[in-house]
Amino acid sequence: MIILGLGSNVGDRLKHLRTAIQFIKDLESLTVQHVSPVYHSQALLPENAPAHWEQPFLNLAIRCKTHLDPVSLLQKMKQIEMAMGRENTHATHWGPRVIDIDILAWESLTVKDPDLTIPHPQLTVRPFALWPLADLMPLWQYPVVGTNYGKSAAELVEGWGSRFSGDAPLQTRQINQRVDTPQLVGILNITPNSFSDGGLFLEPEKAYEQAERLVLAGASVIDIGAESTAPHTVPLTPEEEWMRLERVLTPLVRLKQHFIIPPLLSVDTRHATTAAKALKAGADWINDVTGLEDPAMQAIVAASAADCVVMHHQRIPASHLHTLPRQADNVKLVYDWAEHQIKQLTAAGIAKHRIIIDPGIGFGKQAEHSLELIKQVGRFKSLGVRILIGHSRKSFHSLLTPHAANERDLETTIMSQTLAKHAIDYIRVHNVDMCARAFRTEAALIGVN
Repeated sequence: MIILGLGSNVGDRLKHLRTAIQFIKDLESLTVQHVSPVYHSQALLPENAPAHWEQPFLNLAIRCKTHLDPVSLLQKMKQIEMAMGRENTHATHWGPRVIDIDILAWESLTVKDPDLTIPHPQLTVRPFALWPLADLMPLWQYPVVGTNYGKSAAELVEGWGSRFSGDAPLQTRQINQRVDTPQLVGILNITPNSFSDGGLFLEPEKAYEQAERLVLAGASVIDIGAESTAPHTVPLTPEEEWMRLERVLTPLVRLKQHFIIPPLLSVDTRHATTAAKALKAGADWINDVTGLEDPAMQAIVAASAADCVVMHHQRIPASHLHTLPRQADNVKLVYDWAEHQIKQLTAAGIAKHRIIIDPGIGFGKQAEHSLELIKQVGRFKSLGVRILIGHSRKSFHSLLTPHAANERDLETTIMSQTLAKHAIDYIRVHNVDMCARAFRTEAALIGVN
């Protein structure tokens, strides 16, 4: 077994790690078997390093197997680094870099020559490298003769204490975001009447604190909604919606870089004028519960660089009187609608890679329809766009539990784990912490030898 270490401290670091892993998976000569959790650490720098080099790293490890020899594998990894924009110069060895890929360990093999040393020569003193290795192969034994010879990875990391405290060298600690599971979209409702958390985050300070909690828990996107779409709610005017939204969005855009993982900010709106203001203020996504069917909304998104979530619906606000036919193939109906919308939006100037389809769980569907959409969610992958599922705490859970909306996180999380097996891109949930913990636990069990 081979352990590769990956790190990034430039730009969207999680995205760079995902991209590098995909490059590695695309190699015919190598098979990726398991991916570690992600660790955050301060940059390891030489004396008198420029101030702008002090950018925190995200690191992880992957366990793989290959028929390549070590030097050939190293060459493949350097090619991936260069393909992702890393310059092959001595300066970037210490400076900020889009991606860094090292061979950390190769079973009991030891190599020592000018271009390659295995195990990595600084492995035992770098928690950002050794902790991920220990997550994947805790019983791996250090093969270099000396003080640590024969010690397992689990033994070697014991002196650093908890993986989560940040007390280890370089303040290294494990974070809750992963790169091998769906990205978690944290719900931030700034409404007085949302079905499970209305009125909790109306004030900007409360909203900011909740956004920070969601990111620390594992969210990489924060979806901000100022208008409830629950049945029997009174729709807001665009002016009322923006008055609510602007007080929260503007400070979040300004302050999100202070978060340990700066989140993408999504604005949940069906009003074109609100979307235009949100994009001007710095929103990264527009999440339109009316499926971007409004030509004005299409034009605004097309003129921006933002991604858009395109949700299937029957009526907004949702109503049990307006649903898909009970006896029809509703998965096919939603799929056909999504296919039509993708064609329409690309014709309107919105590139396909910017489109995210949401089948609209609970919107214009009977409870049985929503459950069937989740069971057959894999069919939507053939659309060739990213898929988002928003099933959190919704009323269709009444098929499974008598509990009230704000007590349905267990059911939501179990469904999230099933969705992850279908390689869904995004899962939109209220309780990010529970979902992230479930993903982390399941990944650890998969990796047990």
